[in-house]
Amino acid sequence: MHADSPRQANAILKKAVPLMRKMDVAPTPYNYGIWYEYVRQTSPKLNQLVDATIGRLGSLPSFVSKELFHQFLVSEEARFNSEHKDRLEALVQDVSLSTQDMKTNLQSLESVVSKSRKVLSRADRDKHLDRVVSFLDQGTQKALQDAEQFTKDISRVNREVAQLKAELEEIRNNVDLDPLTQLFNQKGLERQLYSLIPSSEDDLSLLILDIDHLKRININHSRRAGTALICYVARILQNRKLENATVARLSGGTFAIVLQDATLDFAIEYAEILRTHLNKQRLKSRNGAGVIDNIQVSFGVATIIGQETPANLIARATGYLDNAKRAGRNRIASR
Repeated sequence: MHADSPRQANAILKKAVPLMRKMDVAPTPYNYGIWYEYVRQTSPKLNQLVDATIGRLGSLPSFVSKELFHQFLVSEEARFNSEHKDRLEALVQDVSLSTQDMKTNLQSLESVVSKSRKVLSRADRDKHLDRVVSFLDQGTQKALQDAEQFTKDISRVNREVAQLKAELEEIRNNVDLDPLTQLFNQKGLERQLYSLIPSSEDDLSLLILDIDHLKRININHSRRAGTALICYVARILQNRKLENATVARLSGGTFAIVLQDATLDFAIEYAEILRTHLNKQRLKSRNGAGVIDNIQVSFGVATIIGQETPANLIARATGYLDNAKRAGRNRIASR
């Protein structure tokens, strides 16, 4: 959704609302969002999917609108960053209340028009013309005021969504952070290692871990479930990290943990604690049904040797991770 002016938003809604009524589309926030963007024509692919769905089904079901809303109007970062997700849910709730009020007000206007028609159908309608005109005037004025308030509400939500997107873009442009999890990315990890290695001896350890069978999870449970799993693991690693530890997401379901003042034996023990804890977790869908029975991860653990470069240390730990995968997954390898 875009930060349109009240006049622009009103012009778009004047086209979107009749389309929704013609298609008998429920006035939900998701539907309003999709049809607003459809009329605005900012996403050709969205419009193509809407047209194809209508051509195939004769309408646009609400569950399809919800999927399209998440796919085209809400970025993945907004869906899974907790702070932004809370704000987004609040915006959806605001629009929901506004659309419900608008629906009620339209029904009131329809009632006014219906009663006026009944009066005008009587034989003595001339006696009531002034009253009908006054009645219609009051009803239409109220409807215009309600429509104006609704337009303001939509414009405000548009502005807030635009601000939310700007914040997410700023996060995405931070070269050291992973936009999905807010952990360090690989470049941020390398910067940390460059700053730590000169003062370390043999007590700097690196854990590289990877979610096992993530590709299969994406296929069996949808990519959204896989993304939710990545974010869930990221939160666990961040919440259970040790003092002076650095957590990073390298790519996909692969993470790294830098442990200062940690021998190889200590790092292996810590990796086992994390692996056991993750194995006990259950990721559930919103309706409470189990999605992923347990979370399995493989670890590669390496401790720095001399003045080893960050690239070499990462390569060694990644090689040990590969060994853990080949040995059967859901295990730890340190050589």
